[in-house]
Amino acid sequence: MRSHLKECPRNQHHLGSEQRTSVSMDRLDRLDRLDRQSDQRLLVIEQDVATIRSVLNEEIRQRLHLITDVGNIRKQNQVVEDWTRETEKAIDDLRCQTEQETSRKAFAIEQNQLDVQYCCDITQSLKEQVQSRLDEAQKLVNQLSADVTCHQNQLNDNILKLEELIFENERLNREKFFQIEEFLQQINEDIKTKLGNSDYVTSKQATLDYEVKNVKNIVCETEERCDKLDRALHQTLQNISDLETQMAMQQRIASVQNIRGHLIWRIKDYSKKLEESKQYDTILHSAMFSNKAFGYALRLDIYLNGKGTWKGRNMIACLNVLSGEYDPLLAWPCRLQAEIIIRDQCSNAADAEDYVKTIFVRKKSDDFIQSNQYFHIPHKVITSRSYLRNDSMFIEVRVLK
Repeated sequence: MRSHLKECPRNQHHLGSEQRTSVSMDRLDRLDRLDRQSDQRLLVIEQDVATIRSVLNEEIRQRLHLITDVGNIRKQNQVVEDWTRETEKAIDDLRCQTEQETSRKAFAIEQNQLDVQYCCDITQSLKEQVQSRLDEAQKLVNQLSADVTCHQNQLNDNILKLEELIFENERLNREKFFQIEEFLQQINEDIKTKLGNSDYVTSKQATLDYEVKNVKNIVCETEERCDKLDRALHQTLQNISDLETQMAMQQRIASVQNIRGHLIWRIKDYSKKLEESKQYDTILHSAMFSNKAFGYALRLDIYLNGKGTWKGRNMIACLNVLSGEYDPLLAWPCRLQAEIIIRDQCSNAADAEDYVKTIFVRKKSDDFIQSNQYFHIPHKVITSRSYLRNDSMFIEVRVLK
């Protein structure tokens, strides 16, 4: 406007209006200053707006992040709430189960207490019965001991009588032999004096032959009787030994039983017992034992020289199921599996090789007829390695099932 007023040709015609123009110019100056200020303010406002926009954008981004985080948190809260509900439900179920289990356990504990009390009563009753049985067994053992003593005394008397009878027979036989020798001497003298009479010599010879045959018969009969008496004496001694062993076993059984199904038996003087088995067919009996507490009564029997077709070449053994006190309470028929082991007495235990046999033992239930399970071990096996040492052998029995 000022530039126009300076150059405008009509500026002279408008002198009267200078005052108005000056006023307008003042206004224009003010307006120009206001415009510049407005521009500056506009620039400032634009900068502020740009800053506000950037801040708003940043705020929007942060809000979006916050919205996303809030959504995630809501989802997590939902999951946590679901898990909490499920956990509370599971806890309630567990609480119910715990209460039921507690009640069940309490009932079971009460029943167990009653059962324990019942078992204690039964145990006390069984203890009293066992004590009474032990007393009876002790009485029987004492009676058996007295009977054995009586039988032993009788046996000693019989042995003395047999020895006297044998000595008497030997004396009579000796006297008869002396008589025969005298008779033979007389016959020889008669033969020398009466060589001419052949009939007399023939009759004397026949008489002499008859007497000699009678003497031979008497000697044979005496030898047979002595052999029978010797066998009877050995059998009687064996019976006494068995009775003593049985008494010892009864005493052991009356006190403490071997109830672990495990037995180790040492056979001493093997050579002597083998010779006795060859001569008298003796049987060796082990101590009685049981497969478990209040179980089957078991015993190992051994024929050192064998029996039947195995005689003379093998040792025959069998595991017997005997009649026991608790048979009515056990399962029948009886079926057991056991290992028979001949222990190797090698000096180095790491080099030991035991001889093992597995057998099955059975016994019927109706009338307790037992079927023995025999097994054989050759003598050459027994004499090999270190199964025999110091004339002793160890036999082990393990009941498997």
